[in-house]
Amino acid sequence: MRTFHTDDEAGTEAVGAQVAAALGAGAVIGLAGPLGAGKTVFVRGALRALGGNPRDVRSPTFTLMNLYAADMPIYHFDLYRLAKGAELDGIGFYEFARGDGLTIVEWADRFPDAAPEITLWVRIEFDGTECGRRILVSDVPLPDTPGS
Repeated sequence: MRTFHTDDEAGTEAVGAQVAAALGAGAVIGLAGPLGAGKTVFVRGALRALGGNPRDVRSPTFTLMNLYAADMPIYHFDLYRLAKGAELDGIGFYEFARGDGLTIVEWADRFPDAAPEITLWVRIEFDGTECGRRILVSDVPLPDTPGS
C-alpha cells in the first residue's frame, strides 16, 4: 500500500495523474472516501494524465456514468445513488469495466459485487487540516479509517 499526503486540490489531482499514468486499458480504479474528500478531483488528474481535458470532469452522481475522451476512453461511474449490487448490471458497469478503457468508480466500496472488477483501490480521507488529504492506494480493498 502507498500513502500520499496532499495540501490542496492540485496535489490530489497530481496523485490522480500519477496513479492513472501507471495503469493501462482495462484497469478499474475503485474510489472510496467521504463526501467532499476529493474523489472527483482525483478523476480530473487521471483524465489530464491520459490526454483528456480535466475541465470535462463532472461528478456523475445524477447521470451515474460519464465518458471522457482521452488517449483511451475513461468511464467515470458514481455509485452513490445506487441501492443494490444488482443495479450494476442495469447501468452496464460490467461491460465498461471489462472494456477497452480506464474505468474509475466513485463509492466502489459500497458494492462488494463490484470488488472482483477493481484493479486498484484508492481511499481519500480528510487529514484534519483545512485542505489536506491522505490518499491510500492499494491492490486490495481498504477498510474504513476512523474519522473518514
